Amino acid sequence: MHKKKFLLFFICFILFVGGIAMYAFLNEKYEYADANAEEILYNPLIGLAPSADYEKAVGENSLVYFEVLWKDAEPEEGVYDFSAIYEENQLEKWKSMGKKAVMRLICDKPAEEVHMDIPDWLYEKTGKDGDWYDTSYGKGYAPSYENEQFLEAHEKLLKAMGQEFSGDNFIAYVELGSIGHWGEWHVKYADGISRLPSEEICSLYAAHYREAFPDTRLLMRRPFYEVKEYGLGVYNDMTGEEKSTKEWLSWIENGGSYDAPKTPHRIAAVEEVWNHAPVGGEFTSSLSWEEMLNEEFERTKELIESSHMTFIGPNCPHANKKEYQEQADEIRKSLGYKIGIGSGICRYNKALKKWSVTLDWNNQGTAPMYYDWPVYLYLLKEDGNIAEKIPVDLMLTSLSGGSLIQTKTLFSIEKSEIAKIGIGIEDPMFECPAVRLNNRQEEEEYIYILWDFTCISDKD
Repeated sequence: MHKKKFLLFFICFILFVGGIAMYAFLNEKYEYADANAEEILYNPLIGLAPSADYEKAVGENSLVYFEVLWKDAEPEEGVYDFSAIYEENQLEKWKSMGKKAVMRLICDKPAEEVHMDIPDWLYEKTGKDGDWYDTSYGKGYAPSYENEQFLEAHEKLLKAMGQEFSGDNFIAYVELGSIGHWGEWHVKYADGISRLPSEEICSLYAAHYREAFPDTRLLMRRPFYEVKEYGLGVYNDMTGEEKSTKEWLSWIENGGSYDAPKTPHRIAAVEEVWNHAPVGGEFTSSLSWEEMLNEEFERTKELIESSHMTFIGPNCPHANKKEYQEQADEIRKSLGYKIGIGSGICRYNKALKKWSVTLDWNNQGTAPMYYDWPVYLYLLKEDGNIAEKIPVDLMLTSLSGGSLIQTKTLFSIEKSEIAKIGIGIEDPMFECPAVRLNNRQEEEEYIYILWDFTCISDKD
């Protein structure tokens, strides 16, 4: 009896050991780990956004900023012409280089000379019912934003702009301008300029933007109720100025009321708005670069980090401000996403020719990427050509700053047909990899090599 039990145990043991050996023989395992990089990542959709017409300032920056003055876009009623805007801002050049843009429509831009930023025909059609002004901001003309003809024409203009600029993903962010000086939704009413209209009327302008740019990320100067209602972002054109920025951050956290218009506008609490919508803006012009980037640099950096900003422009440290490039580099590190892969495991079953790739993604930036660009595994041949690319189930918009996400990708292919497995994030405009990952490993045209089977041995 005891001999039978021993024999049965021995047979089971042999089968067990043999099963392990067979499994190990049929299944290969490869591991990957990366401590992530510490360099500046000049990535799409984030960073400094210098004026598009200032070529020297653009440099390596992946974003450009340009304005559309109504008088330039519609010189005659119903005749929309954006050719001068393209030419002046070199938009085709930046587009071909893979850069993205921040755009704002402006109807009132104070300047040194008396002028008007809406077209003459609109000035006549609206009954000249705005306000000419000469203030400490400058000189200009503030139109009446509650004028019905103005509103109707604005809706048509936005529709034309949407048709012109939203056909591809070149325009990454549209800042809701139109209303107020510089499109910032405020006027210097203390100097006799008519106050902004009611919340109900102003919301019509916001609706024009949502209808014209349904697939583009929109930002408002303050977290008005539309920000919470429609998931919009916000921008701060007083970046670097402590009092104004802290008030702005307080609105985001606690909400409140904006009392400058004829009747108060609601400001919604949108805590951690940056987790689902972009935060942008530009440096204030009320302080010197010396103060913001030298004397009070730590304060400036802290305000930017607390805001979880994704881009800053057009007023930003330009390439020709050599004395502040070290500070500018530090600021770039604080802007937007910094996506990388911390570890991964690749398994291959020889019998079934099936692969399983598990990757641990992280974001060491302050904000997510706000567009779900496609992520692929690239199966590369020995000559470097792509044998096949496999979609990875990862929503980049859900990878917020400080978060971790694990993906698992399955596919079938004979191992002899591939030499390397890489990973990359594609720009849908060009349908090719375009994002620098926060990783140190070998990179081939934005494809980061995870496993090179030509120089690693099989592991159990």
